[in-house]
Amino acid sequence: MLPLKQEIIYGPVNSRRLGRSLGINLLPACGKACSFDCVYCQYGRTRVKTLDPGPDGFPTLGEVIAAVETALKSGPDFDYFTFSGNGEPTLHPQWPEIVEAVRQLRDRHRPAARLTLLSNSSTAARPVVRAMLARLDLPIMKLDAGDEATLAAINRPANGISLEAIVEGLAQVPGLIIQSLMVEGAVTNSAGPAFENWLGALATLEPVQVQVYSTDRPVPEAGVERVPPERLQQIAARAVYQTGLDVRAYWSSTR
Repeated sequence: MLPLKQEIIYGPVNSRRLGRSLGINLLPACGKACSFDCVYCQYGRTRVKTLDPGPDGFPTLGEVIAAVETALKSGPDFDYFTFSGNGEPTLHPQWPEIVEAVRQLRDRHRPAARLTLLSNSSTAARPVVRAMLARLDLPIMKLDAGDEATLAAINRPANGISLEAIVEGLAQVPGLIIQSLMVEGAVTNSAGPAFENWLGALATLEPVQVQVYSTDRPVPEAGVERVPPERLQQIAARAVYQTGLDVRAYWSSTR
């Protein structure tokens, strides 16, 4: 597994989907803070999965602002500020205040850069989260499953999270971009009923774009297999044909 991010700022990294991206880790360095325990997570198992992790271990608003300001003064070239890191960024207890503060810093110092978020969508049902998603340029939200059984098998959510609530929340996100990680093997969402249900969920949501990809890193669960690039291309083509959406496939060599 990859080590957890120890700092608030990391990168800029060359992202296959976002070009030069400056990562902003809003999660604790001591362990994952997440509401999912995905079978493919590059950071390993989620020991305590919850929608309400409490304030302990999270960087403060002041620490985040100071770290972003330092990164802006150091002069690296990047295209995106990306909220991501060791789990689910929107679980931060000061998520709304952080979004507004970083947005103001962006507007003053790097107006061409865009604000984006990589989220597992588990908090999309919360109005306060959706309000801040509307303040981002690219809300990139996870949807690996189109039915409850596949959500349980692949994402293994915390108690109280349902696919129905996720989809209802995502339906209210303007400029919605869906990210879907495909896996094969012991569990799969790339074929059969799970795949068909995923297509149905996409058709319901009508996002502005869908990004399909697979894991290129070690996974915590035996039997979870990577979907190869040619198969990802077929999945994207099938989704375009069936839904009429802008669906794009990405893999490690994608530029």
